Amino acid sequence: MRPLDQTLPPFELKTAAGEKRSLDDLIAAGPAVLAFLDGDVSPDPRLPMLRELGRGAAELGVRVAIISAGDCAAGRQLEAVRMATWLTDAGKAFETLGLTERRLGRTRRRAGVFVVDTGRVLRFSFSAVEPDQWVPASFVLSRLGRLLATAPPTSDAGAPEPSAVEPVGQQLPAVPVDAEMDRLVRAVGRRLGMSGDDLTGLATACRFRDLGMAIVPDSIIAKDGPLSEDEWHVIRQHPERSAEMLGSSPLLQGVREIVRASHEHLDGSGYPRGLRGDDVPFGSRVLLAVEAYMAMTQERPYREMLGMRDAISELQAYSGRLYDPDVVNALASAVAADEASAEAAA
Repeated sequence: MRPLDQTLPPFELKTAAGEKRSLDDLIAAGPAVLAFLDGDVSPDPRLPMLRELGRGAAELGVRVAIISAGDCAAGRQLEAVRMATWLTDAGKAFETLGLTERRLGRTRRRAGVFVVDTGRVLRFSFSAVEPDQWVPASFVLSRLGRLLATAPPTSDAGAPEPSAVEPVGQQLPAVPVDAEMDRLVRAVGRRLGMSGDDLTGLATACRFRDLGMAIVPDSIIAKDGPLSEDEWHVIRQHPERSAEMLGSSPLLQGVREIVRASHEHLDGSGYPRGLRGDDVPFGSRVLLAVEAYMAMTQERPYREMLGMRDAISELQAYSGRLYDPDVVNALASAVAADEASAEAAA
């Protein structure tokens, strides 16, 4: 990766409130996502992706900047819910910033998404060729996760409780925390009678379950089209790689086994080893069901989001086949408690 050309004219845009922002302002606290929107359309097909990107980036502590040449309904909407900072450019900085120019060999403005780190290095670049073409937020968030996993953490906010199973002095890789999944995993574990080291080990496994995705080539993650069998094989090996990346300490043996089997199904149809029944660690069964629930209840640009009850019904339909019935029941109880609390607070 080559640094961005620092001889370009200063990158100075304005917020909706008229405050000036430079590229260095945006990356001062860590990597930033820059989304260039060329044109203002309604309804905007890019908005669902940008909402998902804004939510995911916020969980990672990363700033998203929507940059437009003029008025931008999507920018206004995302700024209103604090998912992004909307920057406007009445001059030429949008065209001469250099992000699109360096990647595309041209100077004309192009809509796209870019990830820039604190060293002014372009880590991810996507340029939309057609007006309705847009990159899935998951691709951008995957790149952000990799970037943050290789950097020292800047804050302890939202981190799981210190693990009693971690050996003193062992430095685990820095991984962004999905606070909502962490909370739900703990809630389900408690309903299943887990406590103490078992519960903390489960939460630790939750945090590091997909660490091995960092070694999956970008060509596979961002492939436009179906994956080949060889490419799927690489994907299916990531739980093994995640477990290996946790090191060899005997104190983390239980965590490694949960992580290694976090994509196994009760009927043996999972991966990477095709375990079935009681051979699947109990903690792995918890992670599998909770992660499936989270995936179904989060907005995606390529499918409709399910409500809490519909997502639970979907899990119950596969209870005993893919998912552990006791885990599904505990998850349903935890979700019902969340729903009751939300109704009481309304």
